[in-house]
Amino acid sequence: MSETTHSTNVHPESVPHVQDLRAIVEAPGHPASVVVGAGGDPLILALPIFAVGSLALGIALTGVMLPLAALGAVVPIVLFATGVGLIISTVWAVLLGQTMVAGITGTFGGFWLSLGGLLLGLTHNWFGLRPEVAVQTQEMFFICWACLFVFLLVPCLRLPAVYPLIVVLVVAALALGATALHVGDASLFKFSGYVVLAFAALGFYAFVNVGLTAMGARKPFPPLGRPLLS
Repeated sequence: MSETTHSTNVHPESVPHVQDLRAIVEAPGHPASVVVGAGGDPLILALPIFAVGSLALGIALTGVMLPLAALGAVVPIVLFATGVGLIISTVWAVLLGQTMVAGITGTFGGFWLSLGGLLLGLTHNWFGLRPEVAVQTQEMFFICWACLFVFLLVPCLRLPAVYPLIVVLVVAALALGATALHVGDASLFKFSGYVVLAFAALGFYAFVNVGLTAMGARKPFPPLGRPLLS
């Protein structure tokens, strides 16, 4: 700020004069610099955007509002909201130097983007796959991502308990989806949908805690649980 600004004596407890305010506003000076990645918490975006995508997928899988054949209806949310939102959170975390947060949000972002791409491709037959090959493709998709999340679970054990619990439920949902495709039992997709709804609820749960923390709450609520590994 300029010398004019520093010379103006404005006390918070008193009402400043019009001349004082005008001097502050019109004082010459350099524009304030913006430090990229100077603060904030990427989870304030990652958690709600993850939860809403999970909610949409869970509703579709359970068949509560849509038939399972209309699973492509979730693409606008899981691809353009959840997938893109998690990538934005990943960039945010990278700028802050939060390696593990970036790794988790980037992994989940990749999952949701690839899920959206898979659903779009299968719905419009972009891949030119025969029906039986399309089923095997989806099974491979679920198995590959389940394996990755199993390994992601290990470092997540050092985070508050709600986060590894989310990963466990994600693995369970993917395993149920792969099993449903392998044995040809559509009812297993419904159970998978209920598991997805469970980790969607945990995502919203954790978001409330992060949101209250961001607003300066002295005792953030609800509790996220203690890490399972120190």
